[in-house]
Amino acid sequence: MERLREAFEGFLRREPRAGVDLLDPDVVWDSTDTQIFDLDRVYHGPEGVSQFWREWLGAWETVEFEYELVDAGDRVVALIDQRMRGRSTDIEVPLGKYAQVWTFRNGLVVHWKLYDSQSEALAAAGVSG
Repeated sequence: MERLREAFEGFLRREPRAGVDLLDPDVVWDSTDTQIFDLDRVYHGPEGVSQFWREWLGAWETVEFEYELVDAGDRVVALIDQRMRGRSTDIEVPLGKYAQVWTFRNGLVVHWKLYDSQSEALAAAGVSG
């Protein structure tokens, strides 16, 4: 989980390749079924993940967030509260609370899923309460 925490710190520094070393070559990065990001599709492999971050970060002058990582065995749930400022509009946008579930196999991320609801993400990872 420490390597994932380091990746999150890289995200805060806007490094599009932050955490790429954690990714399995066949990683599935799933941002479908959510209202959060306008990048509603599935990305494949480390290059696809980097493309996701370049596209997402490109729209924002600043991205700030607080996060908590919850260990769920072979999964880690990232509980996030995020806000941004538009690059072209200079408008502050409070994205609010959402979550990500990171699934690991042999120390590498094989699947990432975005959730609108933190409670849904926790349930999907088998974490109660």
